[in-house]
Amino acid sequence: FVLAEYLRSGKKVSIGIISPYNAQVYEIKEKVEKYNSVSFPDFSFSVRSVDGFQGGEEDIIIISTVRSNGSGKVGFLSNRQRANVALTRAR
Repeated sequence: FVLAEYLRSGKKVSIGIISPYNAQVYEIKEKVEKYNSVSFPDFSFSVRSVDGFQGGEEDIIIISTVRSNGSGKVGFLSNRQRANVALTRAR
């Protein structure tokens, strides 16, 4: 949907994908790599961990959360500073 809107409007758009887990960051980067090509110079993805996004800002932010333990809790949300970084990166 976002790529289609970019192609229709021609406006520059930057998308940040945040994950609390480095292994998931790696997997997501593999999946979206094809969109960071020369074909779409004003359409960019940045995939980083929550800690890696500190100080960053993008037009659109997608937060990927997964359960990391048997109790079904997403551990990084228990740290307010990390949760704040994840939730405040959209422009």
